[in-house]
Amino acid sequence: MMSMCPQSKMCAWLHADVTPPKGWVEDKEYGEHNKVTVLVLDKPDLAAEDPMIYVQTGLRAQPQTLDENIKANQDIWRKSEPTVRITALGTVARAGGKEPFKLFPYENPTRPQQAFEKIAFTFDTQPNGDVYVFTIVDTAAGRKAIDDSNDAYQAVLAGL
Repeated sequence: MMSMCPQSKMCAWLHADVTPPKGWVEDKEYGEHNKVTVLVLDKPDLAAEDPMIYVQTGLRAQPQTLDENIKANQDIWRKSEPTVRITALGTVARAGGKEPFKLFPYENPTRPQQAFEKIAFTFDTQPNGDVYVFTIVDTAAGRKAIDDSNDAYQAVLAGL
């Protein structure tokens, strides 16, 4: 995808092809603005406490393992959110023998809009050898919203 960046430049970004689970829709405008695929509840007025699921996709910039990629991502987050609590939950299998997702809940006490998150990481290798990084996030202001959106989140993971 191409979208406008600062200084009136066009910037490329990768849009993940995600089928919204029942009761969810893609927010293309918000997603394009943030250069991610964004899913929100299918209702007329979203509330601040409603969950949001987004998929960030990028080409692996350097040879590294999934664990090295996750550590680098989490180190960056810890610098911006020093009070974060991150717990490893294990893996979620993927179809077709693809590399599984590694799943982590995050608690971000100083970030009210994203106080609770589930983040899954994986690599996806294409036939030409390119390796893409998928980061799939379920984020919300409250734990109940994260719990309530779990089925939708699992459906998104199952589709990738």
